[in-house]
Amino acid sequence: MFKRKFKTMRGKLDLGEAHSVWMRFRRYTRSQVWLLLAALGGALGVIVMQIAAPWPIKIIFDYILSDNMSSSWIASALSAVSSTPTAALGWVCAFVLVIAAADSFFAYFRDVLLARAGQRVVGKLRADLFAHLQTLPPADLSNHHTGTLLTRLTGDMQMLRQMLINAIINLGENSLLMLALLAAMFLLNPLLALLGVCTVPLSVWAGLRISPQIRKAVSKQRERESEIASHAHDVLGAMSIVQAYNREAVEQQRFKRQNRASIRAGLKTTKLESKLYRVVSLASAASLCLILYVGVRSVLSGAITAGDLLVFVSYLRAVNKPMRKMAKLAGQVAKATACGSRIAEIFAIEPSVSDRPDARELAEVNGGIRFDGVAFTYGGEHPAVTEIDLKIEPAQRIALVGHTGAGKTTLVKLLLRFYNPSAGSIFIDEVDTCDATLASLRRQIGWVHQDTILFGMTVAENIALGRPDAPPKEIRLVAKQVLAAEFIEKLPKGYNTVLGEAGQTLSGGQRQRIALARALLRHPSILLLDEPATGLDEQTRRTVENAWMSEENRATTIVICHRLADMDRFHKVVMMAGGRIIGVGPHKELLASSADYASLVAAGDDRAVLTPGWGVAAS
Repeated sequence: MFKRKFKTMRGKLDLGEAHSVWMRFRRYTRSQVWLLLAALGGALGVIVMQIAAPWPIKIIFDYILSDNMSSSWIASALSAVSSTPTAALGWVCAFVLVIAAADSFFAYFRDVLLARAGQRVVGKLRADLFAHLQTLPPADLSNHHTGTLLTRLTGDMQMLRQMLINAIINLGENSLLMLALLAAMFLLNPLLALLGVCTVPLSVWAGLRISPQIRKAVSKQRERESEIASHAHDVLGAMSIVQAYNREAVEQQRFKRQNRASIRAGLKTTKLESKLYRVVSLASAASLCLILYVGVRSVLSGAITAGDLLVFVSYLRAVNKPMRKMAKLAGQVAKATACGSRIAEIFAIEPSVSDRPDARELAEVNGGIRFDGVAFTYGGEHPAVTEIDLKIEPAQRIALVGHTGAGKTTLVKLLLRFYNPSAGSIFIDEVDTCDATLASLRRQIGWVHQDTILFGMTVAENIALGRPDAPPKEIRLVAKQVLAAEFIEKLPKGYNTVLGEAGQTLSGGQRQRIALARALLRHPSILLLDEPATGLDEQTRRTVENAWMSEENRATTIVICHRLADMDRFHKVVMMAGGRIIGVGPHKELLASSADYASLVAAGDDRAVLTPGWGVAAS
């Protein structure tokens, strides 16, 4: 029965799984078929040059040093171009240079074409995977660690390239080279060829016995290296906490322990690899001794020439190289198969929120919003919101208030369609949001999240994130509205200053103002604000609030309020508790009619602080 699984130094090679991965991604290689065929042509050229490489030495020994210039077609050819051994030697040296130059040319031609095809395949595959990830809502992405997704976009892609591109050419080249060398050896001398392959079983036995141990040692080493990387990531990402709690020495000791474990695992791997190398080297040396003993005796008896023996030994030493490469290639394919399977897993994820086949474009929106019996559960049994009935007129300003976990942020996420309601419907201008395309829906909405997110781009690009074509004049105008211009213009390059990672070079209040400018620049029909004045002093807060509280802002504005001052500026206050709406109305009316709302206002800001998180039933 055909064996489908093999152990390699880099893992188990499952031919069935490798075939499945190949079939899944083979379409990416079809457009590169001509490059691959040309690369295969270069590989064939390399094979021919490697077969020809030892022959100048044979000519020197058999015809020039022995002064035998008339016993074969080679001697006749030399006599035709030169009359003396010295002149013939010049032609042989030129032949050596031609072979070397041709070999280098063919190898360069092959490698460049392979690299070009590989980079194109990886580039297209990576772009498709990144595009697919962007179709997944935050809830789906939260099920996968960011580091894992980054690994699949980078390292896993390069390993998959080994199987989709390099493995094809390398397998073909090394197989043909090995067959060509073996055929040449048997043509030169069948007896010596048989002696040369007699020690192969010993090398195979050593590989089968030691390779599984190497695989385990390599796996252990990688686990240790992963632990080091995870520890370093955690410490570097929380350096302020480490330094604030004087944890430097403790973390250094933890790192040293993990580092020592990694070093020990690495040494064990090296020892096992060295052991395998010794066994294979001894087997090769034993084979060479047999060939030299029999071969030299054959030369002395006149059965073969010294040049024949030199060519044969060159082929014998060369045949081990493609064998080692093919063994290494099997390990690479095993690892590439695992990487390809992980990439395929991501491609297989169907977004939980997507456009319906008959979804319509939302072109002009007045901003009317209606929640009709909306309920939603994040996955557990306890609903995040339930029985939500709420109507908001265009251009109204609405405040969402309530304790942590009341369901406020969940309503915002449902309106943005990060999730679809478990029950009920949400309407914008009497159009069910589930019937609208995601892109056109979100084009109508400006959103400022409490956890401000900025990108490593210029300040102007961050403000114009939702409108990349916005003119600089309009970007500066909206920055002035939210009092961001005053600190932006003091930056080294003003609006062209590139922000650091996540905008950490700015204060929290500065980041919040840029996020608010970003939302206002979009001129949205609906504006969603999650405590937009976070991190601002009182004077700046009032000025910034005027930017979205003024009559010039005609967007329907929903604000999650954590501080309950100046609530009479809202048309309605929506009081939530336990995922339900327990009160709706203007501030003064609700204050008089709802004891819960009056209690929340009396409690002050400290009782109403919200720390929202993705994918959890909080606010």
